[in-house]
Amino acid sequence: MKFITHLITSFSLATACLTAGEPPTILGQYLEANKVAKGEVVQLDIPVEFLKFRELLKQAEKANPEWFKTFQEKAGKDNPIPPYDAKLGMTKTEYDKYVALWEKRSYKRVEKGEVQVMLTEDDEDEWVINVSGKGMPVSLLKYVAKKDQFKSSNGTLVRIEDIKSPKESIYREWSGQEWRYFNDGDLVKTKENLAIGRTGDGRYGILIYSLQELSGEGQPLADELLMIRFVPKKLETPKK
Repeated sequence: MKFITHLITSFSLATACLTAGEPPTILGQYLEANKVAKGEVVQLDIPVEFLKFRELLKQAEKANPEWFKTFQEKAGKDNPIPPYDAKLGMTKTEYDKYVALWEKRSYKRVEKGEVQVMLTEDDEDEWVINVSGKGMPVSLLKYVAKKDQFKSSNGTLVRIEDIKSPKESIYREWSGQEWRYFNDGDLVKTKENLAIGRTGDGRYGILIYSLQELSGEGQPLADELLMIRFVPKKLETPKK
């Protein structure tokens, strides 16, 4: 009986793969339908010495908030390092050292962070990015292709501005799409985001999921951040 059950299940899965519809372009550019991609849950690793630079920036902001805000804008929206100025409270030599430390930031896999990523059709016009292991929270979201939205137990994540992150940004150079749910309730304030994209060199696909919840009194109820790197669908070579 177990053999027959296994045979029926295998046949059903194979049939599902054959009859599945074409994946939505926005997700299909990174993942192939019903095909497992290797991935890993990672976290940013920044040299400890760089933390001193962040403290100096906080002091400069506290000393002259209006100037600092205008000055920081010169760096660009996603660049945490402003250009050099003596008002930052450091010498140019010290500044250059901190910039060099920032360039050494890297990603390391979290313990037991190996995962598998697969795009599957959950229902007609609905797709799920299934992630195993520590990346499972991503699997709870459903993408509704016709509306270009993700559904979660909290509500609807709507499409926001596309990501075009420069090499100086915290996650380095990458581009992609992002969706967000935001509820500023009296009892609970919730912000849930999902982003998917590709690194500038095309080597990695990126999935970033975050969930933040605060009580009406401002007490943290949830603070979750997942960054997943995976082997993405190969970029098509333009025909000559």
